[in-house]
Amino acid sequence: MKNNIIKTDKEYRKVCDEIDVIIAKGTVLGDMGLLTVEDKNEYLRLSTIVRSWEKTQYPHPIPINPLIAQIQERMAERNLKQREAANLLGIDEARMSEILRGKKAIGMKLAKNLRKIFQIDADTILDFA
Repeated sequence: MKNNIIKTDKEYRKVCDEIDVIIAKGTVLGDMGLLTVEDKNEYLRLSTIVRSWEKTQYPHPIPINPLIAQIQERMAERNLKQREAANLLGIDEARMSEILRGKKAIGMKLAKNLRKIFQIDADTILDFA
């Protein structure tokens, strides 16, 4: 591929195939460092193009807050629905929903209940509340 931009899935697959050919050459030679300068440069160019395409087409999900992840794990371990978890923690279901979506902060009383009831490490609560 001579373009520096991928516009379609078909072009993406073609560029990936071209990268695979260069990798196969390096494998046959026993080391990617033994490739010709042209092959090395082409490999770098193609991988940069693929990286740009993948950033736009396959974005990484937003990382989840580790505290929220632990709350969800504890709920799953106990087969608790959101309403049941909220009752255990002494908050209403709407607040529980907002907390799980990262929309509401966790107060001191809830932090204590998370540690006591769900056995979530205090450091995790302090670091990510």
